Amino acid sequence: MIMAEVILVGLLLGLISGGSLRNLAAEPLKGEWLLLLLLPTQLLWPGVAVRLGLDCSLSIVVWLLLMAGLAVVLMVNAPRRWMLAFAALGIASNILVIGVNQAMPVDIRAASEIGATRVAARQALEVDCLHEELTDVTLLPILADVIAVPGPPWQRGVVSLGDLLLAVGLGAWVLAASRRKDSSAE
Repeated sequence: MIMAEVILVGLLLGLISGGSLRNLAAEPLKGEWLLLLLLPTQLLWPGVAVRLGLDCSLSIVVWLLLMAGLAVVLMVNAPRRWMLAFAALGIASNILVIGVNQAMPVDIRAASEIGATRVAARQALEVDCLHEELTDVTLLPILADVIAVPGPPWQRGVVSLGDLLLAVGLGAWVLAASRRKDSSAE
C-alpha cells in the first residue's frame, strides 16, 4: 500500500501546486506499453503462480524477470526524469536480495511491531514462495523487508529499502510530470 499512497501524495501535491492530470497524461515515456504490461503482471504474479501450481523456483525466476523488465524500462526513461532512477534502484535492490536468498526475507520482529503475532506472520509467509522469514543466514538483510510501516490495518506492512526507493521515485515522478507543461524541460 505504501507505493500507492506515496504516488497519490505526489499527485495531490502536483495538483495543489498548479499541475494537472493532462500534463501527467502527456508525459512521454519510452516503453510505456511494456510498463503497462509488466507492472500489473508483476503485482498479480504471486497469486497467479499459486493458482497455476507452479514450482517456487520457476515462480521466483519469472517474477525476477518481470521486475528486471520494469527496472530496464524505468532506467531507459531516467535520463529525462532522474527520479525514475530511484525507482529502478529500488527494484534492483529487491531483485538482488530476492535473487541471493531465493525469496524476499521478511523480519518477523518488524511484523510484530505493527501488531501481527509471530505465529500469524510466519503463517502469512507460507502463502506464497516469494517471501521467507529473515534468519541469521539471510544474505543482505539490510535490503530485506525489515521496515515496519505502522498505521491503520489496511496500510500496515513490512517493506524494504527497495520498496521505499521505488515508491519515492514514482511519487516524485508523478509530482514532476503533473506540474510540467513542457515535460521535455529538465
